[in-house]
This record gives sequence, C-alpha cells and structure tokens, in this order.
Amino acid sequence: MPIARVLLVLAGLCLAATVHAAEPLPDFVRKVQLWNCGGAEPTADGKGVMLYRAPQAVRDALDKTSPDGKEKDGAKQMRVAAHSEIRFVLEEGEKLENVKVHLRSETGPTVVWFWGDILAGEAKVGAGDRAKPITPTGHGLMFSLMDQYPPGRFANRVCRVVVKGLDVEFTGIEGNVRPPRPDELPPAMLSYGTSISQGAYASRPDLGWNALTARAVGHDFINLGSSGTAYCEPAMADYLAGLDWDLCVLELSVNMGGFPIEQFKERVAGLIGKLAASHPEAPIVCISLFPFGTGDLWTGNKAKTEERRLALAEIVKASGHKNVHFVAGPDLLSFTGLSPDLLHPTDHGMIEIATKLAPRIRELLPAPKPRP
Repeated sequence: MPIARVLLVLAGLCLAATVHAAEPLPDFVRKVQLWNCGGAEPTADGKGVMLYRAPQAVRDALDKTSPDGKEKDGAKQMRVAAHSEIRFVLEEGEKLENVKVHLRSETGPTVVWFWGDILAGEAKVGAGDRAKPITPTGHGLMFSLMDQYPPGRFANRVCRVVVKGLDVEFTGIEGNVRPPRPDELPPAMLSYGTSISQGAYASRPDLGWNALTARAVGHDFINLGSSGTAYCEPAMADYLAGLDWDLCVLELSVNMGGFPIEQFKERVAGLIGKLAASHPEAPIVCISLFPFGTGDLWTGNKAKTEERRLALAEIVKASGHKNVHFVAGPDLLSFTGLSPDLLHPTDHGMIEIATKLAPRIRELLPAPKPRP
C-alpha cells in the first residue's frame, strides 16, 4: 500500500508520508511533519529521532559494492539527513520566540529555514550536549506582513527547517505548534539519481537542479539522490513506487558506468516499469547522462556514454506507458555549467538545468488547482 503523502491521523499521531518508522517515535514528533525522512528512527535512548531518508529494510537491500568490487554503499546515502525537513505551523496566538527546535549532530551540519518559500535564516547544528536550540526567526517586516502577501507553493505560515549536511538527531520542539494541513502543501515531485541529484556542489539545499525545478513547476520535493550510487536496485524501485507523489524526475545514472550494458538496461527498465505501473497518471521524466568530462571528452569513454544515453531513450520508447518521457541530459546542461571536477554542476549549472527542464515538465502537468 502506498505511504500517504498527506498527513495520516492514526491514534492521534500525525506524521508525514515519507515517514515509515519501524518503531514508535517520541511524542514530540506529533507536533511536526517530518518530510523526506522515510527512514526516521528512534535514537538509541529513545528520546530523539534520526532523520534517515529510507527505511532500514530498504537500506539493507541496496548494493554494497559496484560491479568492479569497489565499496559503494547506497545504504550510507539513505542514512544521511540531507534535504530532510522538519515542518510546523504556529498555533493561533503563539509567539515565534517561544518555538525552539532541538537538534544535535557530530558532523556540524547546518539547517536553513523557510517560511513558505521565503528563505529566512540559517544556523549551525551543535554537537552532543553542547548543541543549542534553534529558533527559526522570521524577517521582522516579512513576518508582520505574512498574511498580506500571496503564497508560493506553501502557505506562508508553514515553517520548513531543511537539513544541509549528514547526520542530524531531532531531539524535541518547544512551543505550541502543529503539522501543516494538506491544503497548506503543494503536490509532490519525487527525484531519484546520483550525487548530482542529491545536491553536490549546490551551495544550499534549495539550489539543486531538482529543487529549483520542483519550485518552478509548483511542487513539493522528495530528494532521494544517492551520491556515488543510484544503482536502480529492485528494493529501491519498490520503495519509490510505494511512495505518494504526483511527478517523478529520474537522473539515470552516471554511477552505473561500470555496469554491463544489459544489467543497466534490466535495472533501469525495471525501475521505470514499476514507477509507471504504480502511478499511471503521474508524469515520469527520465533524464539521460548530463555532459561530463571523462564521459564526453575522453575518446575511450565516449562510446559507453552514448550507449547508455541511447539505452535509456530506447527503454522509455519501449515501455508502453504514456506517462513516461525521455529528456536528453546534454539538452539541459552545457560544459560551462560544470564545477572543476567536470562532473557536478555549479549553482549556475543547476539553474541552467532547471531553466531548461521546467518548461518541458509544465507541458506534461494538469492545470493547477486554486488553493482553498
């Protein structure tokens, strides 16, 4: 059964779609929506929540090595908290200064927060018992005028605390707050791919190409980019198919260059087929390899790169699903948009991809419904 994106109310417990906890979570989680945290788990002491992006059962089924035997553990990427969000709305009469979000980490990540779609602040997450609570402040004038300006994708009073980093432990929230209601949230776009999708080299979580694209087409964003991997394992295909989303964008997959071409085709076709069958009305956009230095400029690799781009185009054409669409990666990104490693896009490259991709996606979407 798909994991519902909208808030589920079970025995009084409100959680977001993407949370699929195997063990009970602390009571304070009732006050928020955890987003892009499909594997949220209690900490060892049961007092906090680790913000993992996929459940343990899925993580355990992902490849531990690449085809040539190198350690490339997709499970590690699904344990990072990057792009996870803690969301809440102040109850009527509550003062912002009373809200304190308790987080801690051993790796020193940062969080940025938005009120609706407006960037409002950033803070570093402290380590262990030295971690100080974070109050997601608002711009003074912006907050006072919040109810007077038109909303973006989200209702303006939805606070979104977004993780930029690796491990984050959510240990509590003070203040009279509630999870956002479904009418305060937009439809969801799922993104799966490599570190280019996870957000490598983007200066903030909201500046990845997929985050920019989701915003441009008016969608929420589930980021399941997997640095160094994105091997399209059957377990990941099943998990993605079971999530609730309205649009899916796949970046497939520069990290599968070491796979035999037949295995590449088998896994990619299996992933696309499961997604299309589980969400027959949702557009699924399949992007082939973006331009990259070792793939397009080194003579020995050009044929393999083009072989995989062609294979994805053929898989989409042969899928038989009208909701599956192919986009050539080189149509979206130029070499001038690449970082010094000639693989990962810079912020400029991320913007270039989104600017070129968003109009194509808009043509596939139904007319937006007005917010109630």
